[in-house]
Amino acid sequence: MATENLSWRQFEAGRDYNRRIGLYENAAENERFYRGDQWKNVNSGVLPTPVFNFVKRIIDFLVSQISIGNIDIVYSDENLPFIGSDAARARISDAIELLNRNAAYRWEKCRMDRLIRNVLLDAALTGDGVFFTYWDSSIGTGQAFTGDFVTETLDATNLFVSNVNVNDIQSQDYVIISGRESVHSLRAEALDNGAPASSVEKIVPDGDLHYGASDAAAYENEDVSAQKATFIIKFWRNREGYVCFEKSCEHCVVKTAATGLRLYPIAHFCWTPTKNSYHGSSPVTSMIQNQKYVNKAYALLMKHMIDTAFSKVIYDKTRVPEWTNEVGQAIGVAGGDLDGVASTIKPGEMDTRYIDVIDSVIRNTKDALGATETSLGEVNPTNTSAILALQEANSSTLDSVRSALYCALEELAEIWVDFMCAYYADGRMLLSGDGGAGSFDCRVIRNELIRARVDVGSSARYSKVSALNTLTTLLDNGHITLKQYLERIPDGVIPSREQLIQELSGGGAGSDSGVGNAIGNDAGGDNEVVGQSDAPAGKTETCSETEKLSDNTETKLSDNKNA
Repeated sequence: MATENLSWRQFEAGRDYNRRIGLYENAAENERFYRGDQWKNVNSGVLPTPVFNFVKRIIDFLVSQISIGNIDIVYSDENLPFIGSDAARARISDAIELLNRNAAYRWEKCRMDRLIRNVLLDAALTGDGVFFTYWDSSIGTGQAFTGDFVTETLDATNLFVSNVNVNDIQSQDYVIISGRESVHSLRAEALDNGAPASSVEKIVPDGDLHYGASDAAAYENEDVSAQKATFIIKFWRNREGYVCFEKSCEHCVVKTAATGLRLYPIAHFCWTPTKNSYHGSSPVTSMIQNQKYVNKAYALLMKHMIDTAFSKVIYDKTRVPEWTNEVGQAIGVAGGDLDGVASTIKPGEMDTRYIDVIDSVIRNTKDALGATETSLGEVNPTNTSAILALQEANSSTLDSVRSALYCALEELAEIWVDFMCAYYADGRMLLSGDGGAGSFDCRVIRNELIRARVDVGSSARYSKVSALNTLTTLLDNGHITLKQYLERIPDGVIPSREQLIQELSGGGAGSDSGVGNAIGNDAGGDNEVVGQSDAPAGKTETCSETEKLSDNTETKLSDNKNA
């Protein structure tokens, strides 16, 4: 009889909880609808199966709205004000400054911008976003020291905790993650870590394929050498507060080790928090019924048009043995008079309100999730300032998700420092985002209260059209010169723009006169108001030319956008 694996029993209990709340089914269905497979397991009969996938449109918009912005990690020491020694404070401050410079390098090395988009998409489809960090001893550093930590995303279906009613990962008694790995690699790792050969032989391929975050997880390579088995990694804290972990399969413990970590290497956030559950809710789940209705409604509309779009011929079979629709083909008629031989039935008419209902469902679904026509850019840009203001207002509806993401990133940054203190040797060089490097002494901050903060810079929300309109207004009102206007318009609007600027700068009379000098520079010294009827004649000509230039550039932008 095999010895009971406590970690595996806890893992099975976590899976049972996920099954009971419908996590696996919802995650797979949400992912399927996102990528457009929306008629699976539906017997459509004679109906066509159209897909008008507004789910993907909305989710891509929401993810892009949250992920934009320049994010910086800033470290601080909460214990610093209470340190009496000036020299100690200086050493800690220098170490924290080095951490801040290294955070920019780490951000690029881990490709965090891409990971953030991936984790936001995971959260939108499953309800949870998860970052997992691990130590990879095979990574070269160009120094005498080898190994570094790596951060990647983890599916919510592979995360299990001791207290499922609390979504704080760091407060859990234990945390378990699961995955699939080839039997060959699992056996080799177990043997390398001293597992008995009799236990290693119990690592065998299994058909444990129905607990992934998508339908594709149920399909694997059927080659014998690539067969896989499920493994779990359980994290817990010992009495000293340090994290320990155990990697195991159902009947074999692959590896057990204690680390110098004090934080679980997992950062987690919910898209929409669910009360009394560590799993969140996905916005896709609430859209699926509306998406099904739209697809079915369009299917019925298409079937109606196929059946009734063209008129039908009815004829007297006693007088016309067989009817033909061939062009120019003669039709034989028995009898003399042609009255009543054949007639046509007019195409059926459909209530035009049917289309209005479908459009209303799509529009209201988008509006309810903050993806309004204004936010999506589906309105005519007649008032760019008002459009930008409405886009900003709609973006505020995502502040709760954005805040949850930033909290997870702060926790992740603290996990990075925890890995440095646990695994980095004293004197290891830390690279900076500016290409420099500095020697890092982990002993300086190992016992400090290091905290991370996420600073988010403003993102550029202005399009080329809005930027051009703003510059044109400044030029028309005489606040900038024609040269300044040309220097600042978006690239690709005017061909040979640099040559035109050089010609204006070459001493031409109109380079800085006209519009720019119309602001309070008359000979009498009195300030003139731009736009008065007694403005210089040159100003009228220049404004006329700039209006033509503005019209041409706006037309060019519109053409580029349509192309």
